[in-house]
Amino acid sequence: MREPTVADRIAAALAHRIIIGDLAPGERLRQDALAFEYNASQAPVREAFLRLEAQRLVVSRPRRGLCVAPIEPHDEREIVAMRSALEVLALRHVRVQPGGRQLAQLDEALMAGYAARDLSEWEASNRAFHVRLAELSGMPRLIASISDLTLAYSRHVFSMERSAHWTPRSNHDHQQIYEAILQGDITTAAIFLENHIWAAERLRSRPPSAAAEGRFSGR
Repeated sequence: MREPTVADRIAAALAHRIIIGDLAPGERLRQDALAFEYNASQAPVREAFLRLEAQRLVVSRPRRGLCVAPIEPHDEREIVAMRSALEVLALRHVRVQPGGRQLAQLDEALMAGYAARDLSEWEASNRAFHVRLAELSGMPRLIASISDLTLAYSRHVFSMERSAHWTPRSNHDHQQIYEAILQGDITTAAIFLENHIWAAERLRSRPPSAAAEGRFSGR
């Protein structure tokens, strides 16, 4: 695996700030100011902008330049539908039993979810688990698409969970998926995964009080 470039690090840092809301929707991004902030030339910042634009985390506005993309409620269901289709596709393309290193990485993401103490830690572990699942397919383009989609979905998670007062929740669904993979039952794992993605969406669409009850019940 190659070492991250300056552009990689800047893109990752900006993506994180956008996801957690430190950079608000509509906020203008100035290339020169960010180059100064990250102690870099403008070239890697420009490259980072291109990546963020491809991930639809930033948008270009007439007379304003690049701004943080808005959070559109109708986008969430599209993202969920795409995640369901692509993540299940990736898992169903796992042709051989995953190796020890792959399973260890998946287990690490699973355990991080159990250990999460706040929304930021939980979101990072959740995203890592889904990307690790996709990596089992060995399909780079598909993995990249899923990684971008989980990143986009994380913005909606942060915007909703902050207002709903995040509380620790069960990792039951991830545990089921992991155990099915351990047993070599990819078909069952794919069914669990699809149900999990849509169940999470249904839960987040419920009123805050009902959603809180769902979290405590292990969903």
